[in-house]
Amino acid sequence: MRMRIYTRIIMKRTSTIGFNVRHAIEDDSALSSYSQYIIDAMSLACPRRAYFRLYADRESTNKSYGTLVERHNVEAMLPDGRVWRKMPWLWRQYPIDNDLRRGDVELYHSLDDTLPYGLSRHNIRSIVTVHTLDYLSTRMLQNPIKSAYRRIMTHSSLRRADRIITLSEGLKHDIVEMFGIDSDKIDVIYRGCESIYGEAPDAELLRETKEKYDLPERYILTCGTQHQRKNTAVILEALTLTNDDLHLVILSEHTPYTARLQQRAKELGITPRLHIVEPSTLEERVALYHLAEVYVHMSLYEGFATSIVEALTVGIPVIAARGTTHEEAGGPHSTYIDSDDANSLAEAIEQLNSDSALREQSITQGRSYATRFRPEVAAYNILNCYRRINVDIDE
Repeated sequence: MRMRIYTRIIMKRTSTIGFNVRHAIEDDSALSSYSQYIIDAMSLACPRRAYFRLYADRESTNKSYGTLVERHNVEAMLPDGRVWRKMPWLWRQYPIDNDLRRGDVELYHSLDDTLPYGLSRHNIRSIVTVHTLDYLSTRMLQNPIKSAYRRIMTHSSLRRADRIITLSEGLKHDIVEMFGIDSDKIDVIYRGCESIYGEAPDAELLRETKEKYDLPERYILTCGTQHQRKNTAVILEALTLTNDDLHLVILSEHTPYTARLQQRAKELGITPRLHIVEPSTLEERVALYHLAEVYVHMSLYEGFATSIVEALTVGIPVIAARGTTHEEAGGPHSTYIDSDDANSLAEAIEQLNSDSALREQSITQGRSYATRFRPEVAAYNILNCYRRINVDIDE
């Protein structure tokens, strides 16, 4: 106990960074995974030179998050006062600035697209990470009122932030075009995946996972909570043009769109070849990648498809939609086709499964390309972003 107190006294003499971790405390979501990934990378990269306060609006039961806050240079923070704990949505926007001031926070890094008000009056520097602008795309079906509100909040945060981080060059371009933000204010910092994806698979785990989810011998894999923008229906169309023993496995919770996919599979006569799986653990998720023959991602719009990086790291070929940020995630040796071209998709799948030389090149080069998304690379680039607003926690 004495050592922990002594360490924190020392840390107070260094930089204190505040993180908005509203999504990090969630049990399972892409934003939760991203937030934990960044906190993990930063706390390991700066074990002595910075102290990280994680501002959440409620207690978390997430085990991964719990592991992070046990580190000596990390502390979990909750709203100060009973009133604000009952109104966390309001606390996140306004009175949190007083909590940050009392916590000696020098820089506040929001990991979920929006910043609170009042930071500048306390001389607290600010960075906001933007994940996606899919709610503004004309190709998506969104609640217009909700989309308008998100646009207003995002625009306000982008204007007030000292710097902006995006997950892809494509998203940076969209921010400049849609909001008129100076491109020099934006840093593109890619995220990667957990190290477990690069580890050799456990044969027993593979067998147990295959049996648990009643998986076929051969299948295509696609991931992500299913909505219309995921464009998974085109994969079903392509499946009808491939060998009958090839199936499609979708890693997703059940949504209204998965019901539509099941109905479409029934219409196409391929119901037995469609499997919707929600893995219970990260280890099972990784096993599902290892058991797949090809990873396909045909989403129409996405800030950055981390699942593509996961597939490359595991070592399976990737096919993705052309003209999207998927090309940044997949690199030059993945295969890209038009998002609505089921025929070309079927041909690409068959070619990767029949041409061993092409398949091996795709796997080897893909693994090599994925090394640029390592967590230490993300931490290094974020530290450079901090330096651009005169917060140097390496000094």
